[in-house]
Amino acid sequence: MYSENLTNIDLLKSGEHTIETIALIEVAGSHDECLLTQMHAIRGSGNRVVLVCTQEIRERNPHFEPYVDSFYIVSFDGNSLKRIGEMRRTLKFMEKKGVTRAVLNTAQGDLMRNLCMIALFSSIEFTGIIHTTRKLKGSFTQRMISRKVKKYMLLSEYLLSTVEAPKGVSLDYFYPIRFVTSTEVMEKRTKVVTIIGGVENRRKDLNGFLQMIEQIQDANVRFFFLGKSDPSNEDVQRFQEKIKDLGLTEKIVTFDDFVPQKEFSTCLNNTDLILPLIHPDTPSADQYFKNQISGAMSISFGYKIPMLIHEAYENIEEMNAASFYYSSDNFSAVLSSSLQAVDSKRTAMNNDGRYSIEKQEERYLNFLFS
Repeated sequence: MYSENLTNIDLLKSGEHTIETIALIEVAGSHDECLLTQMHAIRGSGNRVVLVCTQEIRERNPHFEPYVDSFYIVSFDGNSLKRIGEMRRTLKFMEKKGVTRAVLNTAQGDLMRNLCMIALFSSIEFTGIIHTTRKLKGSFTQRMISRKVKKYMLLSEYLLSTVEAPKGVSLDYFYPIRFVTSTEVMEKRTKVVTIIGGVENRRKDLNGFLQMIEQIQDANVRFFFLGKSDPSNEDVQRFQEKIKDLGLTEKIVTFDDFVPQKEFSTCLNNTDLILPLIHPDTPSADQYFKNQISGAMSISFGYKIPMLIHEAYENIEEMNAASFYYSSDNFSAVLSSSLQAVDSKRTAMNNDGRYSIEKQEERYLNFLFS
């Protein structure tokens, strides 16, 4: 099913190469954006892909189909015994398909603990992807998972530097920055700043955002919250009321429903800057850059769209070549100067080897097969 026009990675091609079957497992439904990089790397190195996922994940990612040799669709309706039974069936399916290695795309939680305990004596080698370093800092469930998983990858070089590998465990990082891109470009009459994801105060400093955009005099700048902003959510309702009271309705675009992949990509094609909206001393800072990385970083690196980042995070070196830095007081001025410098920053990102999709896939493969 793999399309031959997809770029091959020459890694593992030298000499005799035994074709392996690799299982990618994502059952939580929250990190499927990390899968395409892995699929492309695995297929590009001449191996096969088995994807264990929910029906919802398969349906919302039709671009996965050409990469996957076999799907195993899981369902977790029912009590804990039935959920354990589903994990037993998952392991049997992988063994039947000759899987030699499995990657837990979200290596945390009770389901992955159950699978690891069931597979403890299986010959299949497990690797995990950690999305928050909290899991490596005292989680009992994670210690159980680590009885089977001896290799973990983080999604940030900086976060890797903040943790110590548990005894007997290897750690590394990679950037999952291959995305489905669209060539479609809308007629563009405004400058576009995109906030990845919907309106949510826990992950984004919404109050700080409103204070900042009140400073902006340029009528040709629009801010897109690129994700579902559920109208029934209290955060969303309060936010919509505030932007109406402040007369900012025309400057801010939100989406009531899940944004389809094509529309998501088209919006990014028209984006000048990405704004993670993570600010110190707010709930957003408790969520990001301390224990986990923002998805905005991966999208910036993948699409080569520069970011606007609060100056408090200028110490995170891996983002420097992709970022313009602001404070709450100078946001308007930095936004204006950044919009003028977008093209030169994009050029710098394209020339920076750390943001190379191919190099990140090679990095992933090196660790997976180590």
